[in-house]
Amino acid sequence: MITWPFDWTVYAGLALLFFGHAWLARGASDAQPRHTVYLLAGLATLWIALESPIDTMSDRYLDSVHMLQHVLLGFVAPPLLLLSLSREMVARIVRAPGVRPLTEPVQAQVIAAAVMIAWHLPPLYDATLRSEDLHIVEHLTFIGAGLALFWPVIEATSEHARWRMSAGARLVYLLLATLPQDGVALALIFSRVPFYEFYTHAPRLIEGLTPVIDQTIAGAVLMIFGKVTMAVAALAIFFRWFGAEHGSDRGIESRLGVR
Repeated sequence: MITWPFDWTVYAGLALLFFGHAWLARGASDAQPRHTVYLLAGLATLWIALESPIDTMSDRYLDSVHMLQHVLLGFVAPPLLLLSLSREMVARIVRAPGVRPLTEPVQAQVIAAAVMIAWHLPPLYDATLRSEDLHIVEHLTFIGAGLALFWPVIEATSEHARWRMSAGARLVYLLLATLPQDGVALALIFSRVPFYEFYTHAPRLIEGLTPVIDQTIAGAVLMIFGKVTMAVAALAIFFRWFGAEHGSDRGIESRLGVR
């Protein structure tokens, strides 16, 4: 039966993020209304992933929906939450011990890849579906890894990195970030045996949707929707880069008297 879940810890976490953001925004002269809009979008994404029927179907029935939940937690919500931060707000966050080292480009890639691969190994994946506490840890690590992954490519957050990447380097960085998810996705898409025992015994919501077909769809969801988020970030970087170069060229022409 598909139901709407209720977990008070999710609401507590969302409230903590909301009021934490408000605390960071106090005294930040560069905080703007758009930052609040991004925050609300990020919180809404987390709520949809964890407190809608997506969570029920993930936990009881469909691996494909479970993968959609992972994409929302790891690839959609994190960049929205980072976009909700102004430069002054980020400056307060990086004072916390351990934040700066974990968000440098190389470390961020390693963390995101390790989280993506480890949690999708069959023993751990099945274990999370049988232990609610472990499942919560999994979700938190997906969110944390997503924040680390996108930190070096968002303007406000990347300004505080010791290694600031150029626009071209950021595009390469995003390309490399797709490799771990593609590895997991391709394994799921082309396997003809189910990886996850839990879903082999789960009730079938749709007639004919076998565990293998469900698993194939899960891989496609991870590959397609994961790549969409990366593509949006890459396009934003490219057009900002192109705009800056075009503006620079026009400035040079203006100084030379070229019309």
